[in-house]
Amino acid sequence: MKKMILLATAMLFMSLAIPATAQTEKMTPYVSVNGNSEIKVSPDEIFLSITLDESDTKGKVSLEEQRKNMFQALKRLNIDVEKQLTVIDMSSNYFRRKSSLAVTQYELKVGSATEAREVFEALDAVKISNVDVVRAQCSKIEEYRTEARKAAIRDAKAKAAELAEAIGQSIGSCIEINDYTTTSRPVFYANKTVMRAANMDSVAEEAYVEPDVEFKQITITYNVSARFLLNTGM
Repeated sequence: MKKMILLATAMLFMSLAIPATAQTEKMTPYVSVNGNSEIKVSPDEIFLSITLDESDTKGKVSLEEQRKNMFQALKRLNIDVEKQLTVIDMSSNYFRRKSSLAVTQYELKVGSATEAREVFEALDAVKISNVDVVRAQCSKIEEYRTEARKAAIRDAKAKAAELAEAIGQSIGSCIEINDYTTTSRPVFYANKTVMRAANMDSVAEEAYVEPDVEFKQITITYNVSARFLLNTGM
């Protein structure tokens, strides 16, 4: 009988102790905050589409002649055509007379808005006007993402410290971090003629408007949530 009473007492003690422990854990004081950061970077990789089309001159200037003029114009700008220029597409357009006029599309990578404008002007000078800006991106985007991520958690820590100080407390260790990553993407241009050079032969000098040579910046944003322990004393 005595053993049964002792066993029942021990079980009652355990049933009381477990909820008390769980309740203590749930009551651990902490502050939960969100942290944000935003970084804007200028693109340093700008991609231009260059289309050579015999139909632009009604077949009077061959594709080979256009290609030669393009290469010469780009080399005068010290552009490495072997590294920066790639062929995207080659085709022929067939007309009612069954004549074949060739078309070749290239993609050219340049490193700045100024260089892109120089390309527009140089190609326009040799009667190649089918040039468009298609996209712009940043070569160091991963480095900027890391910077933005760190800035977001620092922002969360500063907010937590500010809230704790307002109630006469301070923060301790960070016990949880949730990273809500956002992916930045290259800037694409719906208006492909954003930097098309003006034709000075057909536009009066007083009506000439300077082309916009600035590209939209790439925005990198990061959002995190974090929990910090609360210390009861300052």
